[in-house]
Amino acid sequence: MSGSDPENGARIDSGKSQPDADLVAGVPPSANDRLKAIRAHADQAMRYYATAFLRETDENRDVMQAYMGITANILALLDRDALDDHSMRNGREEIIQQYIEQARSDPYEPGNCSFCGERPVAAWFEGPSFRTFVRSSAEVRAEGAWLACAICLGLVGANDREGLVVRGVQRLRRRDRDEGRQRSPREEAWMRQMTRDQQEKLFWGPRQS
Repeated sequence: MSGSDPENGARIDSGKSQPDADLVAGVPPSANDRLKAIRAHADQAMRYYATAFLRETDENRDVMQAYMGITANILALLDRDALDDHSMRNGREEIIQQYIEQARSDPYEPGNCSFCGERPVAAWFEGPSFRTFVRSSAEVRAEGAWLACAICLGLVGANDREGLVVRGVQRLRRRDRDEGRQRSPREEAWMRQMTRDQQEKLFWGPRQS
């Protein structure tokens, strides 16, 4: 499941979780916050591993099974009534099967929208022309791909380029807020133009060629 991230030219965003915006910088997380973060990370990892397990060939499934076993142990220790090894092992097997069944009907799709950074992703526009899109990352066959959430997919369909620029700028503003950065009006104008230029060059340009 590879493709280009227009923001940095790298591979598709792996969907790594972002820090909780409600946590104040410099204040250590509480024990409850820490447990919530561990559970959320393990849940995301299990969804990914279970989806990859179903898509892998038989010879590679043992590797995914091992990853699932390690992560399911963590969830079992967090959620089971007892903390002994027997309870953990029993809980691990139940958890693995639950995530595999979930992946059959609701597979995990990594990545963030290439336009606005939001999740979940609804479509993958395939390169080099980006004229067509698929509904699952497993269907991506081209080397490059632009990811789109449902809202940005609708804006692409309507050829609303300015709407996509606005959503791209909002993405950068969220990052600025997280970093405690305040931009001047001149910087804001530059940020908007940069976003427009990126989308025109990397997405709209190939579609027109």
